[in-house]
This record gives sequence, C-alpha cells and structure tokens, in this order.
Amino acid sequence: MTKKTSQDPLLSICIISYNTEALTLQTLRSVCIDIVRSPQLAEQHEIIVVDNASTDNSVPSIKRLQNEFPDIALTVLSNSKNLGFAGANNQAFQKATGRYLLLLNSDTLVQAGALDKLVAAMANHQPNEATAHLSSEQKPFDKLGILAATLLNWNGTEQPQGGDVPSLVSLAMQQFFLDDLPLVGKYLPSIQKTGKHAASIDLNEPSQNQSLIPKGWVGGTAMLVRSELIAEIGPLDENIFMYGEDVEFCLRARHHHWDVAQHPLARITHFQNASSSAANAILGEIKGMLYIWSKHKPIWQYQFARSILVLGTLLRIGLFSVLKKPAAVTAYQTALQYLRQDSNA
Repeated sequence: MTKKTSQDPLLSICIISYNTEALTLQTLRSVCIDIVRSPQLAEQHEIIVVDNASTDNSVPSIKRLQNEFPDIALTVLSNSKNLGFAGANNQAFQKATGRYLLLLNSDTLVQAGALDKLVAAMANHQPNEATAHLSSEQKPFDKLGILAATLLNWNGTEQPQGGDVPSLVSLAMQQFFLDDLPLVGKYLPSIQKTGKHAASIDLNEPSQNQSLIPKGWVGGTAMLVRSELIAEIGPLDENIFMYGEDVEFCLRARHHHWDVAQHPLARITHFQNASSSAANAILGEIKGMLYIWSKHKPIWQYQFARSILVLGTLLRIGLFSVLKKPAAVTAYQTALQYLRQDSNA
C-alpha cells in the first residue's frame, strides 16, 4: 500500500479521517497535486492517513487513490475505534519519518505552492539555541518550531487563525467580545482571534511582505511542526479528545522556548466545521480550556477561568436567543450545564 520515496522524506503529512469520505478525498487530491508539482517534495514526502473507525467507505476509497497518483507515498492506518484528534495524530507521529510533520485537517484544500512555502520558511529559520533561551535577545523566530498556514474560507476570505497565549486577560477579552470593539479590538490580547476587528492579511497584495506573523498559538488545521520539537516536548496530549489540543501543544512548545508563527502566503482553504459539528466544537473548546488551566496555570486561576467561561456562555445564550438561533442556544446551554457540573469546581 505504501510507495517508498528515494530518501528519508522532508515532509510527512498527517491527515485524520472520520466518516468524511468525499472531503478527505478532496483534501488528499489537493495535497497530491501540490506535491507532484514540487521539485523538492516530489521525492521527499510521505502521506499518512489515520482513519478513526469510519463506518463509510473512507478507507477503501483512500486506498484506491494510490492508482490515481502512483508516485505518491501513501500509508493508511485503520483504527478499530475512534481515538480522537490527538490520539490519531500521535499514531501518525510514530509512523512519520519526515524532518517536518504537517497536521492537516480532512476538510481542507491546499492552495498551489502552500506546502513548498511552509517547508522553505521552516528551513530558512534554523533553531539558534544560543539566543533562544536568552531573555536579553529579541531576535524573532530564533527557534521556530511550529508554523501554520493562513486559512481561507470557501469564498476566499481570510479565516481567523490561532490567538494569543492563554491567560485570564486574553480569555476574558474573547469571551466578552471585547476583541470586537472598533479601532481598539485588534490591539487587545485575545485567546482566539475571531473578533470582527482582528488584524488581517491583505490577500490581494501579491508583493506582500513575506515576514512570518508571530502567534501565541495556531490551530492544528494546517500546522507544520519540526520533528525535533516533538522529540523534545512530546506528542499531543491525549487527555484532550478534540478541540484545544493545538492550544495546549503550542503552549507546551513555548515553555521550551520554541517560537510559533503563521505564514501569510502559504494558504489553505478550510471548510470550517465540515468534519465536525459546531455544537461539539463549542463544548470541546470549553473542556479544552478548563483542562489547559488545570494543567498549566496556578491553581488559584482555575475558578477565575471557569467563571469567565460561565459568564461568556450566558452572554452567548442571551445573544443567540435574541437572534433566534435555537441550535446555538442549545449548544451553549449544554456547555453551561457542563460548566456547572465541573468536578474541579
């Protein structure tokens, strides 16, 4: 099932599949096309698909894709149960032999040249241990370990990517919509840069400065990671089944002085929530935040973080009630029930 490349791969692409046959095939085709067109990656790649016990025809359909792209090194791992995003990606990590590993959602489309841009940027920013650990040095990206693509919506507009380092302040700014404030919103720290006034990239400027954008964390939707970073800090935390594992992973990397960034010109279309429901995302993100606070923050902060999440959830229930969006109201009511029953409270 696996075609071997002529040498150890430069790039290992890890894709998790779960009952998204058509979407996964669409993603894989875009990956294969970008690889085939790349002189560098054509012979230095591997694609590892981990299927989380799909009940559709995902596995046989993915395997048949090898006939369509015979020069692609493709491996399919089929699980007997759903291990979640973290567990399945960790399986791929164990199998991967590339210098760089790309976590890629199964509901994405790789735009032309995106893979080359990500790999080239990472190669051009080799870690400098001499300065990375010194607070007196202000050199940007002297230990670049995680680099995310710029995400696009299906209509070509920019999709929010990542956010600031988790803190009580950045959590409150996002939960209370303060990052939506005109003029000042984009300057406020926010754990998720989803505000209407968040700083954005000029997607129509071909000569745009290619400087990488520093981030507190970036999403696992399209995240390039150095293999030595994983060796140093460990894999994704499997205590988070789905949602928030990327935040925790980036936070742990930053504790080891690794830099996190976004590439403005490496662009990947993401069909948001196409591989999971919005309700699952809402509850999963709240569970993930609580876990991150219990693992990484002082014990006294936990109740403050939980209170911020409760107030933010109540605010959203009221807002979506006024907007007559019953599905969103139900999702946040479920999240509120979880917060009230939180065993750590």
